[in-house]
Amino acid sequence: MKYLSKKAFEAAKDYILTNARDLEQARCLYLFDNGTEQAIIKALRAYQNQDGGFGHGLEADFRLPDSSPMASSVAMQILHSIDHSPKAQEIISETLHYFEQSFNEERQGWLAVPSEVNDYPHAFWWTVHENGTSWIDDNWGNPSAEIIGYLLAYKDEVTKLNVDELVHLSIKHLLSLDHFESEHEVFCYQRFFKINPSFMNQEIHAKLKKGVDQLVAVNQEDWKNYVPLPLQFKPSPNSPDVGISKSTIEKNLDYIVEQLEVQPYIEPAWKWNTYEDVWPKAKQEWQGLLTLEALQWIFSYGRIVS
Repeated sequence: MKYLSKKAFEAAKDYILTNARDLEQARCLYLFDNGTEQAIIKALRAYQNQDGGFGHGLEADFRLPDSSPMASSVAMQILHSIDHSPKAQEIISETLHYFEQSFNEERQGWLAVPSEVNDYPHAFWWTVHENGTSWIDDNWGNPSAEIIGYLLAYKDEVTKLNVDELVHLSIKHLLSLDHFESEHEVFCYQRFFKINPSFMNQEIHAKLKKGVDQLVAVNQEDWKNYVPLPLQFKPSPNSPDVGISKSTIEKNLDYIVEQLEVQPYIEPAWKWNTYEDVWPKAKQEWQGLLTLEALQWIFSYGRIVS
Protein backbone atom coordinates (compact mmCIF):
# COMPACT_ATOMS: atom_id res chain seq x y z
CA MET A 1 0.00 0.00 0.00
CA LYS A 2 1.47 3.33 -1.08
CA TYR A 3 0.98 6.69 0.61
CA LEU A 4 1.40 10.13 -0.93
CA SER A 5 4.26 11.97 0.73
CA LYS A 6 3.54 15.28 2.42
CA LYS A 7 5.90 16.92 -0.05
CA ALA A 8 4.03 15.52 -3.07
CA PHE A 9 0.66 16.44 -1.54
CA GLU A 10 1.76 20.04 -1.01
CA ALA A 11 3.23 20.16 -4.53
CA ALA A 12 -0.08 19.00 -6.03
CA LYS A 13 -2.00 21.59 -4.00
CA ASP A 14 0.47 24.26 -5.07
CA TYR A 15 0.00 23.21 -8.71
CA ILE A 16 -3.75 23.74 -8.36
CA LEU A 17 -3.37 27.07 -6.57
CA THR A 18 -0.92 28.30 -9.22
CA ASN A 19 -2.24 26.84 -12.48
CA ALA A 20 -5.90 25.84 -12.10
CA ARG A 21 -9.00 27.94 -12.65
CA ASP A 22 -10.28 30.14 -9.84
CA LEU A 23 -13.05 27.58 -9.25
CA GLU A 24 -10.69 24.66 -8.63
CA GLN A 25 -8.46 26.91 -6.52
CA ALA A 26 -11.42 27.88 -4.32
CA ARG A 27 -12.57 24.27 -4.00
CA CYS A 28 -9.05 23.13 -3.13
CA LEU A 29 -8.74 25.74 -0.40
CA TYR A 30 -12.20 24.82 0.91
CA LEU A 31 -11.34 21.11 1.09
CA PHE A 32 -7.83 21.33 2.48
CA ASP A 33 -7.03 24.81 3.84
CA ASN A 34 -10.09 26.38 5.50
CA GLY A 35 -11.26 28.10 2.34
CA THR A 36 -14.77 29.51 2.18
CA GLU A 37 -18.00 28.59 0.42
CA GLN A 38 -18.26 32.23 -0.61
CA ALA A 39 -15.10 31.92 -2.71
CA ILE A 40 -16.51 28.85 -4.49
CA ILE A 41 -19.79 30.64 -5.16
CA LYS A 42 -18.01 33.74 -6.47
CA ALA A 43 -15.92 31.62 -8.84
CA LEU A 44 -18.95 29.64 -10.00
CA ARG A 45 -20.98 32.80 -10.67
CA ALA A 46 -18.50 33.71 -13.42
CA TYR A 47 -19.89 30.80 -15.48
CA GLN A 48 -23.58 31.58 -14.93
CA ASN A 49 -25.86 33.30 -17.44
CA GLN A 50 -28.95 35.48 -17.07
CA ASP A 51 -31.22 32.49 -17.72
CA GLY A 52 -29.88 30.76 -14.60
CA GLY A 53 -27.93 28.13 -16.52
CA PHE A 54 -24.17 27.74 -16.88
CA GLY A 55 -21.75 27.91 -19.80
CA HIS A 56 -18.50 29.77 -20.59
CA GLY A 57 -16.44 26.59 -20.67
CA LEU A 58 -17.39 25.32 -17.20
CA GLU A 59 -17.22 21.88 -18.85
CA ALA A 60 -13.82 22.56 -20.35
CA ASP A 61 -14.21 20.41 -23.47
CA PHE A 62 -16.73 22.82 -25.01
CA ARG A 63 -16.28 26.60 -24.89
CA LEU A 64 -19.88 27.61 -25.57
CA PRO A 65 -20.67 30.77 -23.57
CA ASP A 66 -24.42 30.07 -23.65
CA SER A 67 -26.09 27.86 -21.06
CA SER A 68 -26.33 24.12 -21.57
CA PRO A 69 -27.93 21.35 -19.49
CA MET A 70 -24.56 19.59 -19.32
CA ALA A 71 -22.58 22.55 -17.97
CA SER A 72 -25.43 23.36 -15.59
CA SER A 73 -25.38 19.81 -14.21
CA VAL A 74 -21.64 20.24 -13.55
CA ALA A 75 -22.43 23.42 -11.61
CA MET A 76 -25.09 21.58 -9.60
CA GLN A 77 -22.60 18.92 -8.52
CA ILE A 78 -20.64 21.67 -6.79
CA LEU A 79 -23.64 23.61 -5.52
CA HIS A 80 -25.27 20.54 -3.97
CA SER A 81 -22.13 19.93 -1.89
CA ILE A 82 -22.50 23.37 -0.26
CA ASP A 83 -26.29 23.71 -0.37
CA HIS A 84 -26.47 24.64 3.31
CA SER A 85 -25.26 28.07 2.18
CA PRO A 86 -28.08 30.57 1.50
CA LYS A 87 -26.14 31.96 -1.48
CA ALA A 88 -25.76 28.46 -2.92
CA GLN A 89 -29.49 27.88 -2.43
CA GLU A 90 -30.18 31.05 -4.39
CA ILE A 91 -28.13 29.85 -7.36
CA ILE A 92 -29.66 26.37 -7.13
CA SER A 93 -33.11 27.92 -7.45
CA GLU A 94 -32.00 29.86 -10.54
CA THR A 95 -30.46 26.75 -12.10
CA LEU A 96 -33.59 24.68 -11.47
CA HIS A 97 -35.55 27.38 -13.30
CA TYR A 98 -33.15 27.00 -16.23
CA PHE A 99 -33.69 23.22 -16.23
CA GLU A 100 -37.43 23.74 -16.38
CA GLN A 101 -37.06 26.13 -19.31
CA SER A 102 -34.67 23.87 -21.25
CA PHE A 103 -36.68 20.63 -20.78
CA ASN A 104 -37.21 18.82 -24.08
CA GLU A 105 -40.78 17.47 -24.22
CA GLU A 106 -40.10 15.08 -27.10
CA ARG A 107 -37.11 13.56 -25.30
CA GLN A 108 -38.76 13.73 -21.89
CA GLY A 109 -35.39 14.90 -20.68
CA TRP A 110 -32.57 17.18 -21.79
CA LEU A 111 -30.20 17.30 -24.72
CA ALA A 112 -26.67 17.72 -23.41
CA VAL A 113 -25.82 20.83 -25.41
CA PRO A 114 -27.60 23.19 -27.86
CA SER A 115 -26.55 23.34 -31.51
CA GLU A 116 -24.73 26.64 -30.87
CA VAL A 117 -21.93 24.56 -29.36
CA ASN A 118 -20.73 24.04 -32.95
CA ASP A 119 -19.92 27.75 -33.26
CA TYR A 120 -17.20 27.58 -30.58
CA PRO A 121 -14.12 25.44 -29.97
CA HIS A 122 -15.04 21.99 -28.68
CA ALA A 123 -13.97 18.37 -28.62
CA PHE A 124 -15.46 16.44 -31.53
CA TRP A 125 -17.75 14.34 -29.34
CA TRP A 126 -19.72 17.47 -28.42
CA THR A 127 -20.53 18.31 -32.05
CA VAL A 128 -24.29 18.60 -32.60
CA HIS A 129 -25.41 16.81 -35.76
CA GLU A 130 -28.13 17.83 -38.21
CA ASN A 131 -30.74 15.92 -36.19
CA GLY A 132 -30.04 18.17 -33.18
CA THR A 133 -28.21 15.61 -31.06
CA SER A 134 -24.57 14.95 -30.18
CA TRP A 135 -22.93 11.58 -29.52
CA ILE A 136 -23.48 12.22 -25.82
CA ASP A 137 -27.23 12.08 -26.39
CA ASP A 138 -27.06 8.42 -27.43
CA ASN A 139 -27.38 7.64 -23.70
CA TRP A 140 -30.50 9.26 -22.25
CA GLY A 141 -29.38 9.29 -18.63
CA ASN A 142 -26.44 11.61 -19.27
CA PRO A 143 -27.34 14.21 -18.10
CA SER A 144 -31.14 13.70 -17.78
CA ALA A 145 -31.04 11.21 -14.88
CA GLU A 146 -28.71 13.46 -12.90
CA ILE A 147 -30.82 16.58 -13.57
CA ILE A 148 -33.96 14.74 -12.45
CA GLY A 149 -32.08 13.87 -9.26
CA TYR A 150 -31.60 17.58 -8.56
CA LEU A 151 -35.26 18.33 -9.35
CA LEU A 152 -36.23 15.64 -6.84
CA ALA A 153 -33.82 16.86 -4.16
CA TYR A 154 -35.17 20.42 -4.44
CA LYS A 155 -38.73 19.49 -5.40
CA ASP A 156 -40.28 22.45 -3.59
CA GLU A 157 -38.53 24.78 -6.05
CA VAL A 158 -39.95 23.05 -9.14
CA THR A 159 -43.23 24.44 -10.52
CA LYS A 160 -43.38 23.55 -14.22
CA LEU A 161 -42.40 19.87 -14.40
CA ASN A 162 -43.96 16.73 -12.92
CA VAL A 163 -41.01 15.50 -10.88
CA ASP A 164 -42.64 12.23 -9.80
CA GLU A 165 -43.32 11.25 -13.41
CA LEU A 166 -39.76 12.08 -14.42
CA VAL A 167 -38.34 10.06 -11.51
CA HIS A 168 -40.45 7.08 -12.59
CA LEU A 169 -39.25 7.48 -16.19
CA SER A 170 -35.63 7.74 -15.07
CA ILE A 171 -35.72 4.60 -12.95
CA LYS A 172 -37.64 2.71 -15.66
CA HIS A 173 -34.90 3.61 -18.15
CA LEU A 174 -32.15 2.37 -15.82
CA LEU A 175 -33.88 -0.93 -15.16
CA SER A 176 -34.41 -1.45 -18.91
CA LEU A 177 -30.68 -1.41 -19.61
CA ASP A 178 -28.97 -4.74 -20.17
CA HIS A 179 -25.92 -3.61 -22.08
CA PHE A 180 -24.34 -0.46 -20.59
CA GLU A 181 -22.48 1.66 -23.12
CA SER A 182 -21.64 4.81 -21.15
CA GLU A 183 -19.84 5.13 -17.84
CA HIS A 184 -21.05 8.73 -17.74
CA GLU A 185 -24.65 7.56 -17.74
CA VAL A 186 -23.84 5.34 -14.75
CA PHE A 187 -22.10 8.27 -13.01
CA CYS A 188 -25.27 10.32 -13.52
CA TYR A 189 -27.38 7.61 -11.91
CA GLN A 190 -24.91 7.32 -9.05
CA ARG A 191 -25.29 11.04 -8.41
CA PHE A 192 -29.08 10.68 -8.56
CA PHE A 193 -29.05 8.05 -5.80
CA LYS A 194 -26.31 9.76 -3.78
CA ILE A 195 -28.54 12.80 -3.31
CA ASN A 196 -31.77 10.78 -3.10
CA PRO A 197 -30.70 7.59 -1.25
CA SER A 198 -34.23 6.62 -0.20
CA PHE A 199 -34.98 5.76 -3.85
CA MET A 200 -32.30 3.05 -3.93
CA ASN A 201 -33.59 -0.51 -3.66
CA GLN A 202 -32.19 -3.98 -4.17
CA GLU A 203 -33.18 -4.21 -7.84
CA ILE A 204 -31.65 -0.82 -8.67
CA HIS A 205 -28.49 -1.61 -6.71
CA ALA A 206 -28.06 -4.87 -8.62
CA LYS A 207 -28.56 -3.06 -11.94
CA LEU A 208 -25.95 -0.41 -11.09
CA LYS A 209 -23.47 -3.12 -10.09
CA LYS A 210 -24.10 -4.82 -13.42
CA GLY A 211 -23.38 -1.58 -15.24
CA VAL A 212 -20.19 -0.98 -13.30
CA ASP A 213 -19.03 -4.55 -13.91
CA GLN A 214 -19.51 -4.10 -17.67
CA LEU A 215 -17.69 -0.76 -17.82
CA VAL A 216 -14.96 -0.48 -15.17
CA ALA A 217 -11.34 -0.92 -16.25
CA VAL A 218 -9.62 -3.17 -13.71
CA ASN A 219 -6.27 -3.72 -15.46
CA GLN A 220 -3.59 -1.20 -14.54
CA GLU A 221 -2.08 -1.19 -18.03
CA ASP A 222 -5.35 0.32 -19.30
CA TRP A 223 -5.48 3.16 -16.78
CA LYS A 224 -3.21 5.45 -18.80
CA ASN A 225 -5.91 5.49 -21.50
CA TYR A 226 -9.33 7.14 -21.44
CA VAL A 227 -11.15 4.46 -19.47
CA PRO A 228 -13.51 4.51 -16.45
CA LEU A 229 -11.32 4.07 -13.37
CA PRO A 230 -12.43 2.07 -10.31
CA LEU A 231 -12.16 5.19 -8.14
CA GLN A 232 -14.58 7.06 -10.39
CA PHE A 233 -17.27 4.57 -9.38
CA LYS A 234 -16.23 4.41 -5.70
CA PRO A 235 -14.59 7.77 -4.91
CA SER A 236 -14.60 7.31 -1.13
CA PRO A 237 -14.82 4.41 1.35
CA ASN A 238 -18.34 5.60 2.22
CA SER A 239 -19.56 5.37 -1.39
CA PRO A 240 -22.07 2.55 -1.98
CA ASP A 241 -20.70 -0.86 -2.86
CA VAL A 242 -20.71 -1.24 -6.64
CA GLY A 243 -19.03 -4.64 -6.79
CA ILE A 244 -15.44 -3.46 -7.25
CA SER A 245 -13.06 -5.47 -5.09
CA LYS A 246 -11.13 -3.79 -2.30
CA SER A 247 -7.87 -4.95 -3.88
CA THR A 248 -8.76 -3.23 -7.18
CA ILE A 249 -9.50 0.03 -5.35
CA GLU A 250 -6.20 -0.27 -3.45
CA LYS A 251 -4.29 -0.82 -6.70
CA ASN A 252 -5.98 2.17 -8.31
CA LEU A 253 -5.03 4.31 -5.31
CA ASP A 254 -1.42 3.08 -5.56
CA TYR A 255 -1.44 4.05 -9.24
CA ILE A 256 -2.67 7.59 -8.50
CA VAL A 257 -0.13 8.01 -5.70
CA GLU A 258 2.67 6.90 -8.04
CA GLN A 259 1.60 9.46 -10.64
CA LEU A 260 1.56 12.33 -8.16
CA GLU A 261 4.94 11.37 -6.75
CA VAL A 262 6.42 11.75 -10.26
CA GLN A 263 4.70 15.03 -11.18
CA PRO A 264 2.32 17.29 -9.23
CA TYR A 265 -0.63 17.03 -11.60
CA ILE A 266 -2.81 14.52 -13.44
CA GLU A 267 -2.96 14.88 -17.21
CA PRO A 268 -6.14 14.18 -19.19
CA ALA A 269 -6.04 10.86 -21.03
CA TRP A 270 -7.70 12.40 -24.09
CA LYS A 271 -7.08 15.04 -26.75
CA TRP A 272 -9.37 17.09 -28.97
CA ASN A 273 -7.32 16.72 -32.17
CA THR A 274 -9.14 19.87 -33.33
CA TYR A 275 -8.92 23.56 -32.35
CA GLU A 276 -5.23 23.07 -31.60
CA ASP A 277 -4.93 26.72 -30.52
CA VAL A 278 -7.52 26.27 -27.74
CA TRP A 279 -6.82 22.70 -26.59
CA PRO A 280 -3.72 23.67 -24.50
CA LYS A 281 -5.87 25.99 -22.38
CA ALA A 282 -8.57 23.35 -21.95
CA LYS A 283 -5.92 20.75 -21.13
CA GLN A 284 -4.48 22.93 -18.36
CA GLU A 285 -7.96 23.47 -16.95
CA TRP A 286 -8.55 19.73 -16.93
CA GLN A 287 -5.21 19.15 -15.21
CA GLY A 288 -6.30 21.38 -12.36
CA LEU A 289 -9.65 19.62 -12.07
CA LEU A 290 -8.26 16.07 -12.40
CA THR A 291 -5.54 16.80 -9.83
CA LEU A 292 -8.14 18.07 -7.37
CA GLU A 293 -10.25 14.95 -7.95
CA ALA A 294 -7.21 12.72 -7.37
CA LEU A 295 -6.36 14.51 -4.11
CA GLN A 296 -9.96 14.03 -2.95
CA TRP A 297 -9.72 10.29 -3.61
CA ILE A 298 -6.40 9.94 -1.83
CA PHE A 299 -7.54 12.05 1.12
CA SER A 300 -10.84 10.15 1.43
CA TYR A 301 -9.05 6.83 1.61
CA GLY A 302 -6.43 8.09 4.08
CA ARG A 303 -3.55 7.69 1.66
CA ILE A 304 -1.61 10.85 2.59
CA VAL A 305 1.31 10.67 4.98
CA SER A 306 0.22 12.52 8.14
